[in-house]
Amino acid sequence: MNELITLEGLCIKSVGYGETDAIINIYAAGRGKISAKVRGARGAKGKLRYAASLLTFAKYVLSVKGDKASVTACDVYDAFFSLASDPVKFYAACTAAEFLDKTQPEGEYNNALFLAALNCLRDLAYTEKKSEDILTEFLLSALSAIGYARPAGKLRDLGNFLYKKTDVVLSSLKGFLQLKGM
Repeated sequence: MNELITLEGLCIKSVGYGETDAIINIYAAGRGKISAKVRGARGAKGKLRYAASLLTFAKYVLSVKGDKASVTACDVYDAFFSLASDPVKFYAACTAAEFLDKTQPEGEYNNALFLAALNCLRDLAYTEKKSEDILTEFLLSALSAIGYARPAGKLRDLGNFLYKKTDVVLSSLKGFLQLKGM
């Protein structure tokens, strides 16, 4: 029997599956990272195309059967469309989404991290702050939220954490810095 679950979340990853479907990772309030299939997301007439768009913050309705979930409805709160017109801001936003995807195991929720990501996207989309300042603030908040900061705001030795979990994030930052010098 299918169970319907309604949750608010941020699409942090979207990958094509088959001819028209997509598999997305949603970082959901109170639930953490959840993978779900979106049928017809890449089709020309797909009714849920927006549900599989990276960085979409929405209320998702999932049909869950066993360990498989499918998106059946989506009500978008914000898709941060303005980020798509600025490659530097979009790159910074994708780095924040990548951080969530790579550092959070499925089903584990961190409220401070979720709020830091949403604040990062909001600031990138709707303020005039510099992208690198916003991304730096996010990464420091995110590392603190997952336990890698000392009381004075200094980071602890990240050793194994950076080696095992954020090699992609670090290479993204390197690319971000190169992108700024265009």
